[in-house]
Amino acid sequence: MENTSTDYKKLYEQELEAHRESLLTISKKEEKITDLQFELDKLRKYIFGSKSEKRTGNVGLNQMGLFELGTTQAVQEELSESVSTPQQKPTPKKRAKGSGRMSLPEELRREEVVIQPSESTEGCVQIGQEVTEVLEVTPASFYVKRYVRPKYARPNGEGILIGTLPDRVIEKGIPSESVVAQLVVDKYVYGMPLHRQLDKYSKMGVRIPASSASDWIMRGWQQLVPLWELLRVIVTNQKYLQVDETPIKVLDRDHKKGIHQGYMWLYHAPVDRLVLFDYRKGRDRSGPLEMLTGFRGIIQTDGYQVYHSLYGDHEHIHLTFCMAHARRKFVDALKDDQKQANYILDEMQLLYVLEGKMREEKLGWEQRTKERKEHASPVLERLGKWLEENQYSYRPESPMGKAITYAHKRWAGLSAYVLHGQMEIDNNLVENAVRPLAVGRKAFLFAGSHKAAEMTAAMYSFMASCKKNKVNEFDWLKDVFERIQSHKQKDLYQLLPSNWEEYRIKA
Repeated sequence: MENTSTDYKKLYEQELEAHRESLLTISKKEEKITDLQFELDKLRKYIFGSKSEKRTGNVGLNQMGLFELGTTQAVQEELSESVSTPQQKPTPKKRAKGSGRMSLPEELRREEVVIQPSESTEGCVQIGQEVTEVLEVTPASFYVKRYVRPKYARPNGEGILIGTLPDRVIEKGIPSESVVAQLVVDKYVYGMPLHRQLDKYSKMGVRIPASSASDWIMRGWQQLVPLWELLRVIVTNQKYLQVDETPIKVLDRDHKKGIHQGYMWLYHAPVDRLVLFDYRKGRDRSGPLEMLTGFRGIIQTDGYQVYHSLYGDHEHIHLTFCMAHARRKFVDALKDDQKQANYILDEMQLLYVLEGKMREEKLGWEQRTKERKEHASPVLERLGKWLEENQYSYRPESPMGKAITYAHKRWAGLSAYVLHGQMEIDNNLVENAVRPLAVGRKAFLFAGSHKAAEMTAAMYSFMASCKKNKVNEFDWLKDVFERIQSHKQKDLYQLLPSNWEEYRIKA
């Protein structure tokens, strides 16, 4: 009987252990299902819902359920019937305040058209007139500029006298500086592939071979190389940089699929309002390691591990992080713990309200430093304490657990912006600089070669810097093409977008 009792006990313990393992397996599967459901909800929100992270009360489309995105024939007929025909003039309504007709710029050329009554005005006295202004446009057109240089024979056979041609972006070439500038701006600002530009030009009466247009852009870039090198030096000599990276596809015959996945590394200098794109074949640490050799100051990033491995304990570089990235983690965690995630988001919103208020008031950086220390520091202290107290309250793999771990691990770098008014709360400025490249990726898909990708980096650098300084990209590039060859080396900095307006006014 004793042996039988012992056997039953062992059997019971084995079944109990098996039951525990089964419960553990079920628990892990439930956690996995929860995580997958969270990812599915994120995907649904991305496809059907609002993309904004602003704290508003608007209901996203994902909360309304799925519905047909198109319209049926019956609906189209109903909508067609509801449209007013040109003969039906609605009863005039009093305009709401602020909704008046847009005023047209005074500097635009005016072309006057006088419309007399259809009936005879004989014997009538004009008592006034009504003026209606409409905005017109004349499609762009090509024309030929002829440089005519009279030649004179000097007296006594001392030679010939003739005027000097202005500097040309392509010496003895067909295109003027304006043509090359337009090709560059249309491609790198407006994302228009070269073949579309050339198709447009052919309809305007000028046929340009694609190989010629590509060569013109490359020759124009060669004129800008000294200015691009100066831009690189000035940006990397800043004391504060925002850094980011984004992919770009490059044609490469040596690659097994014919296309190489390269990366554009961005270095944004918020104080000097300059942007530097640097093309690299990979996303490893070699890019920033080479570019930032000798850099001393503050780097603000999105938390990518490469930056931490390079500068986490660097003697001369202080690594800071982007509050917007931390906030997004808690937005993702709303369905995991809505109450606590909303608490964090509401606190973070106080920080952004302060930043918006200071921008509206156009405060100097000294005053911004003071305002942040007075109003933002207490909020950051509360958030830091909450993260410390709750760092072990959630599963590490849960959305809330991931959000807390991300923010808690980087909290010192996330809070560092309060120390200096010229620092930014997040990396949104450098992310905004990436947008033209994102547009370009959709339009022309890839760079033609690694060399072309390097030129692309330079062109995006200049165009993004123009945008930061609210400079017209075409005007800047045309003017620089016309001046750069004869510009004094020591005054080259005057041609950078951040200085160009001031220099042009003085010139």
